[in-house]
Amino acid sequence: MIRGGFRRLISAKAASEPSLSFEEATKLARSGAPDERCVVAADPNTKPELLYFLARDSSPKVRSAVASHLATPRQADLLLALDESPDVRLLVAEKVTKQVRSLGQDEAAQLWQLTVSVLEALAKDDLVKVRQLVAETAKGLEKIPKPIAYSLAKDREPDVAVPALAYPGRFVDEELVSVVEGSHDSRIVTAVARRPMIGIKVSEAVVVRGDEAAITALLSNKSAQIDSQTLDRVIEQAASHPAWHEALVNLPSLPASAVAKLSGIVSATLGGVLRGRRDIDRSATADDRVSFPSAPPTETIIPEVLIPNEDPLARARRLQADGRLDEDIIVDTLGTDLDFTIAALSIRSRLPPAVVAKILSSHSAKGLTSLAWKSGYSMRLALQLQIRIGRLPPKARLTSSGGTWPLAQSEMDWQIDFFKSLAESA
Repeated sequence: MIRGGFRRLISAKAASEPSLSFEEATKLARSGAPDERCVVAADPNTKPELLYFLARDSSPKVRSAVASHLATPRQADLLLALDESPDVRLLVAEKVTKQVRSLGQDEAAQLWQLTVSVLEALAKDDLVKVRQLVAETAKGLEKIPKPIAYSLAKDREPDVAVPALAYPGRFVDEELVSVVEGSHDSRIVTAVARRPMIGIKVSEAVVVRGDEAAITALLSNKSAQIDSQTLDRVIEQAASHPAWHEALVNLPSLPASAVAKLSGIVSATLGGVLRGRRDIDRSATADDRVSFPSAPPTETIIPEVLIPNEDPLARARRLQADGRLDEDIIVDTLGTDLDFTIAALSIRSRLPPAVVAKILSSHSAKGLTSLAWKSGYSMRLALQLQIRIGRLPPKARLTSSGGTWPLAQSEMDWQIDFFKSLAESA
């Protein structure tokens, strides 16, 4: 409230008085009363050298005006980022974190380095709100230096650490394990569990330190690596955690031994999903409760030959030409090879890849179902798209009985046209 009232007061003064000449502004900056120096500091036409001079003013009100000024040189912002007044530091944080989004690393090397220095100072501030502003900036900008993002990811305050852990740059596994082991808040562990491409050690740390929400996030993270021992530990506790069941059933590369254990825990519906998986070695299961559909005796199943470094689109075209771009191929790659999924569904549906990508990222049950229909596949794929790509909870999914589509053809045509228009406008 104090800072808001101050802003309104200074804005009103600046709006009601004409800009001062440089000579007048210099005189007031050096010998004027605090209110007069505030007017100089708030004037949009005040020269950067005067703003730098006023950044050392004895009055917090004057320094606050300089901190808010868009023309304040970055050297002065660095001084103000270390100011004794929390209000001044917060004003600098609000301004610089907005400016940094439009500032390129190659725009001016000296300006960028000074900006990084300001961010480094703000990232260590005593005020949680200041650190949070920098963390929210790091959340969407890979150009933020990694040491700054990592220092914020290790913050004990979840309002700071959670957005910092969404930093698009790469953290190595040892760093993420350190974050988990040093955290006392499950929200931070959950944020680690959602990171892309986390390794075995990170997954193990999440299972050891995390609660139900964190482990659910880990199991739903299709790019996470989970070894058999960690997975066994989760399955041993799964009976009392129904929230994990769906994610466990849909884990990529699920060992047959895990299937045997899960079959006695999960619901009949999820058990059907287990039985429908074609990527599990049937001969390896030792539990009679698990049954898998056998191929007809006359059918010869020829495994796909994988070509090293083959482009996803080239692979999809090759499979289509061979008549083998079937539903099972798509299901097997869901969550593990998004580029191939987009290419395959684009070929099958005859929709541009941009449209397919837009539908897959939409979290729309109707859109995903319509895409499966447009591609000539069944409701089985539509449901898998909703579960493994859309990550939709059970109540949000479209299902059907008897293999019929839950939407009319006109509705599915409308959905396809709608996403076409979205892709074109983007």
